[in-house]
Amino acid sequence: MVLLISPKTTKPSELNLDFFREPNTGLLYLAAILDLHDIFVEILDLEQYSHLDPYEIKSILHKKSVNHNIFGITSLTNTFYDAISIAATVKKINPNNITIFGGPHVSFLFKKILNEYNKKENLIDFICIGEAEESFLELVKIIQKHYTNNTKDISSYEVKINSIEGLAYINSKEKVQFTDKPSDIIDLKKLPLPARFKLTNINYYYSVANIIINRGCPNQCSFCSRQNLFRTTRLRNLNSIAEEIRDIKSLVSYNFINFYDNINYNPSFFQEFCKMLIKNKFNIDWGCEIRIDNINESTAKLLKKSGCKVIATGIESANKDVLKRNFKYQDPNKVREGIEIIKKYDIPIQTYFVLGLPGETDSSFKETLEFITTLPLNESDKLNYFMATPYPGSKLWNDYDSFGIKIIDYNFSNYDCEHIIFETPNLKKEQLEQMFKKAKEMETYFTN
Repeated sequence: MVLLISPKTTKPSELNLDFFREPNTGLLYLAAILDLHDIFVEILDLEQYSHLDPYEIKSILHKKSVNHNIFGITSLTNTFYDAISIAATVKKINPNNITIFGGPHVSFLFKKILNEYNKKENLIDFICIGEAEESFLELVKIIQKHYTNNTKDISSYEVKINSIEGLAYINSKEKVQFTDKPSDIIDLKKLPLPARFKLTNINYYYSVANIIINRGCPNQCSFCSRQNLFRTTRLRNLNSIAEEIRDIKSLVSYNFINFYDNINYNPSFFQEFCKMLIKNKFNIDWGCEIRIDNINESTAKLLKKSGCKVIATGIESANKDVLKRNFKYQDPNKVREGIEIIKKYDIPIQTYFVLGLPGETDSSFKETLEFITTLPLNESDKLNYFMATPYPGSKLWNDYDSFGIKIIDYNFSNYDCEHIIFETPNLKKEQLEQMFKKAKEMETYFTN
């Protein structure tokens, strides 16, 4: 009945089967909820087929489509065109197939996307805005009840669709209809465990599991859309997290768990989380993303004792003016101190830096490069340099005028943090290209 599809995100040359991640965790939650309501659902992770060409991918979609008439397709900004291609294939198989899109990109640009891809080509029937566990389930129930293979006319049940909060679609008057933001925030304690049992070839492909610790973010970084997407910051129950770890450990293929996102923003929860891992004697290898400026001796010791094998942290810049301009309230000196503490416990670090944020100058870039050379990184650590990217929903996208930036590239396939998407008053594209080349040289030096 329902096929949930995750577009491929990795280039074939970058595919690493020894460190193969699950598809979008949101799809696993949707599958679990549908399964609880006795709705037949399957997951198609096209990352498994990254080595295939587009024609072969279409062939797989044809084979998988036989038992389904509702297709849930997720996408990031840089995979949006791939998602559209998937929808086009699904519609070619049967024009009456229902396509439901979800994810951050379509959540923020639903009006533009529906006008462009539905009115002309009829590729997207519905968009679930933001957190979709409730809206997707209710929509599928209604479609199941009223759908026939020869018609998708919704006029007879449009009133019921409009009662579902968090939906956008083209209504019977050929206008974009938005049913309003959900009045209730998803309670993470009430969600079932992600349906990993729905993944195909699980014991062959997947070695890395992703566990969501929280939704939302208390920070306000200019380049992130999480604050707008999730609206509030919520933590999961530790018992639920422990149950999910046991579920993952029962699957023989998994050997590593990533915990998301910024798991130490709440210090007391973070300590209890580490203690829970120790108390349950899970003995798992795991990694996480943290605020490195919040690390002290006691938390570093807990990380080590609980089995943490790597941490990732966003440093972005060493220039205080650039950080402040982009609402990244982080002291570079505290960052260095946090890294020094972590390295005392021999935990590898993956550091993230961003080039070209508003306020960036040649001088601030050189300051950051110099700062990097003072960090106590060694051969076990990694450094990644990314281009600032104005993702839809972020402050950079919504308030580009106030930041004084000029977006010069609207090809969303390039929104992968490796392309120059906007210029600033201080830096034009040619300058940014030269600076990014130097940044990548620094990245290569530390990576190799």
